[in-house]
Amino acid sequence: MKSQKPFHLLSVLLALSMILAACGTGTKSTSGSTDTPSGKAKVVLFVGMSTGTTPEQTAAEEELAAKFNAAHPNIEMSFVFVPYEEAKQRFLTMLASGDPPQLACPVGNEGISANFDTWADITPFIEADNYDLSDFPSSLVDLQRYSGKLFGLPLGVFPSMIFYNKDIFDAAGIAYPTTDFNDKTWTMDKLREIAMQLTLDKNGKNATDPAFNPGQDGENVVQWGYDDSYDGSDLNGTLTMWDAENKGRPTTADYKTAVVNSPEWTYGFTWLSNGVWKDQFMAPLAVTQARDSAGTLPFTDGKTAMFYGHTWWSAEALPDLNIPYGVAPLPYNNKGTRIERIDADTCAMPAAAKNQEQAWEVVKWLLEPDQLIDYVKIMGYVPARISLQERYKTEVIAVDYPALDTGVLFGAMNYPDVPNHESWVPEYSQIRSILASTYESLYAGTNKDDPKALLDSTNAEVQAVLDQYWATHK
Repeated sequence: MKSQKPFHLLSVLLALSMILAACGTGTKSTSGSTDTPSGKAKVVLFVGMSTGTTPEQTAAEEELAAKFNAAHPNIEMSFVFVPYEEAKQRFLTMLASGDPPQLACPVGNEGISANFDTWADITPFIEADNYDLSDFPSSLVDLQRYSGKLFGLPLGVFPSMIFYNKDIFDAAGIAYPTTDFNDKTWTMDKLREIAMQLTLDKNGKNATDPAFNPGQDGENVVQWGYDDSYDGSDLNGTLTMWDAENKGRPTTADYKTAVVNSPEWTYGFTWLSNGVWKDQFMAPLAVTQARDSAGTLPFTDGKTAMFYGHTWWSAEALPDLNIPYGVAPLPYNNKGTRIERIDADTCAMPAAAKNQEQAWEVVKWLLEPDQLIDYVKIMGYVPARISLQERYKTEVIAVDYPALDTGVLFGAMNYPDVPNHESWVPEYSQIRSILASTYESLYAGTNKDDPKALLDSTNAEVQAVLDQYWATHK
């Protein structure tokens, strides 16, 4: 299972410690005054809460800044690059010092939600400019909208899809999954059926055979039928596909009631648990931990038939993949609907930042087609602008991922999880940690004979956190 992103469970103490550190150690201000010595308004972009910090990326970003600065005599665009592991603490330090960057760019929904009270609503800027949003799918814009506020426009997204190993399907004589989003025969039950046939033990028996022997913790399995363990700690990300009213959010719309054990999530959680422990076509925790400890990405070792992942995984894995692969849409769920996980990045503006008008100019410039196509190439995104899809096909897909079906890639963007699985809830990091623990417990076999009991217990934990929050936030 992918290593979890760091959480801010002790955010108050952390903020206090960072204030003291900034004052006590004489930390130099990162962004300094609002103007350069030449009088240009400074716009500092904080990079580190998502992608963008590899040497290749930073060099390309600096080239973008030089291009912007050459065309804007009154604004100077620059960057602060911080490693992901340090970025959230560094960002909070800058906020606490009263000297925040003008933009966090790029930042994902998780970064926005973990610092929810930090950001400015950009709606006034959009309305003042009558900014045209028609080239952005409205559902992708809504990914950045929480509690009636819009915190950014989508720069790029990471859709999700089923990756499958063609050699494994060919060896079993099973037809490849469909690429047709309207094919109602492609369901999660069908995926389960195929995945069981493609899961093999060391004696060549598949998971439909009474003689199948996976071992106590999957140690006898030489080929797994399906993997959806690489989304880190996102229990709600995994369950969003089952299309509860709340989609990827573990609370009701008013954020006051936990709905972790909604009928849809209970069905999906049971399906997942059975996939690991009863039908046994998915690897348990011992196997995924051993894989991750060895530094092996899922699917790339040729021992997994189907893998559900985001396109950010593609950038990590596909260039060096030595097996023939195909992609398919996420199947229809038991309700006959489809909800695909979407990760999205934006440029968010701290409410306390100076030079906000100039920061908005930088955002608009980055969103222009010529800049945005360069930016998505740097970051590994799929562009959120509809008009850029053809250029993306020829300039990125044809060059780097020629086997990737663009119909599936762009089609997945039409089924986003709104509310998103990383969208804000009260005590965001604490609730996210609870869900992460439950996710790991499922793969470890806790309550495998009664998965609903585990989900009910989790719901009670989340409800207790919500009750405590609302007792002090009337």
